[in-house]
Amino acid sequence: PSANVRRVQALGTALVTLLVTRRKRAPWGLGWLERRSSLWKTLLGWWTLLYLLRHMDDVLGLHAPEPLREYYSRSFYRATWVFTALDAGFWTAMSVRPKWLRDTLSLVFSAYYLVCTNRAVEKVRKVRALVTIEHLRVSWNKGVENPVLRFVRKLHQPQLGIVRNVMLGESESTERARCVVMFDGSEEEFRACRMVVLDVPGGGFVSMAPESHTEYLAAWAQRTKAIVVSVDYAKAPEYPFPYAIDQCFAVYRELELTNGQCIGLEGTERVRFVLAGDSAGGNIAAGVQFRILESEGLRGPAGIVFVYGCFNVDVRAWMTRNETRVLLGTEARDHLHHASPLAVAKPTRHAGSLDARVRVVSGDQPSAYVPLTMTSSFTYFNDQVLTPEMMRAMVIMYVGPNARPDFRTDYYLSPVVAPDHLLARFPPTYFLCGEKDPMVDDTVLFASRIRNAKQPNKDAANDSNAQADVSGRSDRYCAYRGSALYRRRHSQPRVRNSSSKRFYIGSTDVSEDEDRASNVPRALRMTQFGEPQPQNSDAVIKVKLVAGMSHGFLQMYSLLPEARKVAAMCGEWLDELLHDAHSISPYSRCASEVRIPPSSDKLAINVMDRYGVEIVSAANMVRRRGHGLADPLS
Repeated sequence: PSANVRRVQALGTALVTLLVTRRKRAPWGLGWLERRSSLWKTLLGWWTLLYLLRHMDDVLGLHAPEPLREYYSRSFYRATWVFTALDAGFWTAMSVRPKWLRDTLSLVFSAYYLVCTNRAVEKVRKVRALVTIEHLRVSWNKGVENPVLRFVRKLHQPQLGIVRNVMLGESESTERARCVVMFDGSEEEFRACRMVVLDVPGGGFVSMAPESHTEYLAAWAQRTKAIVVSVDYAKAPEYPFPYAIDQCFAVYRELELTNGQCIGLEGTERVRFVLAGDSAGGNIAAGVQFRILESEGLRGPAGIVFVYGCFNVDVRAWMTRNETRVLLGTEARDHLHHASPLAVAKPTRHAGSLDARVRVVSGDQPSAYVPLTMTSSFTYFNDQVLTPEMMRAMVIMYVGPNARPDFRTDYYLSPVVAPDHLLARFPPTYFLCGEKDPMVDDTVLFASRIRNAKQPNKDAANDSNAQADVSGRSDRYCAYRGSALYRRRHSQPRVRNSSSKRFYIGSTDVSEDEDRASNVPRALRMTQFGEPQPQNSDAVIKVKLVAGMSHGFLQMYSLLPEARKVAAMCGEWLDELLHDAHSISPYSRCASEVRIPPSSDKLAINVMDRYGVEIVSAANMVRRRGHGLADPLS
């Protein structure tokens, strides 16, 4: 099944057809068909028969499982198919010259792959297996370089009063970076503005200028009435690590030291800055924050917003026990609750779970059950947006020819391993990520590290309780169904909402206001924080996991309705940080902000916010990766 064999097969079929059609009389056995049916009926019937044979497994219900359809939301699943067809079409035509013909054929091939979806998946899978920098840039820059897609994106983009390019970032070690400045207002209002959002756009460290992010950046500028400065930093592999971090830091330093005069601001009142970064831009933005903290006399930003950030470039399969304990409060990833150990959606209907097959278990079991858990990058290894092959390729190109880094200590590459004394000095930090994102673990673990660094004594009791005290050592093996391990793994009640097909896991500790509210399902009630604590803006940490979404949903602004709601929500976040307007409440479900009070040891996450964005609840483990149960130990 190589390309040469298929090529010979196709040419041979065409040659045989040409030889047969040159005969004046019909071939043997086909004369009766020629006398009894017209040509168009024969062709139509033949094509229909071939189509039915090709899809016979679907007709008979023998098709292969579709895991993506099970755990993506319907709208996101539809959007990923469109983007898969576009990638396949643009990669097919990427070698065509001249450019006008390549742009035309790219759309023609994309329309073909939009109909022939299986061929699109196969094309994309093979390209990603040996992806190159050209493939990545063609895929991620198509919305800017193709005139038709650029026009479609412009139709959904909010119109701003000021959009201009400025060169910023004077530095001895880096070149000045082109920055796109956006503002929704007049020149007079621009010069008097005292709020700036410095955005570091994502693109896998190798691609995507600010123009690829203009839809939601313009929405942010419109919502916040602040100046949005998006940095077109130098990309790898031409400029490997840490060039992009140094360049973006130089941009921030110039903006801060000149109080915004480098972009045309006037006045003596101090400008308030907020950092933002998505995907690889979140990694670079975290590196910029580290540089700010390690610099003397440089004022830091008022807050940071991370959107599906990459905070750990160590792409590995298994999580440590400590990492798993953190995620047990947010994600149930017990792989034994499925028929397939790789499943992340609902269990297979006609097959029992692996847990039901176990007969005996070792008696030497710790009292605190921590399951063997895969990282999200391998849990969602067949993601349609970001695959392990792409992540490995991007990390290799980003690191470049530098000496092999130590991912366990180099926090400029992997911010999740940063020392506590730096994380404790972080400003209010907001995190947003898709529930099914291969990088969702990065978001939860990095937020947990910041939380723990700001409250160093909080986890002392948890750490002591997490010790593996062993019971039942007298029996080498015991029956699994009657073991203490089985009871621990199945101790949490499973609660099903009668009006929904989704599984929820209940909580017995609920807030008083929700206990009185009959319209709130018990499974959705949030854990009570206790009495309101004095406000401390530095301790504000907000984490939201968008249900049914994977990576890059803000890039689907023109196609995905939820992306516009999320962009509006992020604009509200930025506005709150810019005005230092943290709305503190002891109840995580009702709050616009979620503060981490000393009495709480949970990483709280909203269920449904006021922008209409469906959110995963950590405290009650809503919208799990599967229907497995977990003990919320953290």
